[in-house]
Amino acid sequence: MLKTVFAAVLAAGLVTGFAPPSIAASQMRVAEAAAPKPLTPQQQKMKDCAAGWKEEKAKTGVKGGTAYRKFMIECLKKTPT
Repeated sequence: MLKTVFAAVLAAGLVTGFAPPSIAASQMRVAEAAAPKPLTPQQQKMKDCAAGWKEEKAKTGVKGGTAYRKFMIECLKKTPT
């Protein structure tokens, strides 16, 4: 009986002794992965044109994939690199 209690206490001590560092390490990896990466010039152009599409859509009331593609093609052509 005493051996069982001792083994249980020892196991609990080992689990709690080693768990926090591994949890902290995994949380650090998640935080590093969640850090925002800078946008490439093409991604920035797409973001700017998407915002322009929202404005265009609200102003003119156009909708649909064809209108969106036409707008994006024209926007990406005239947006400087």
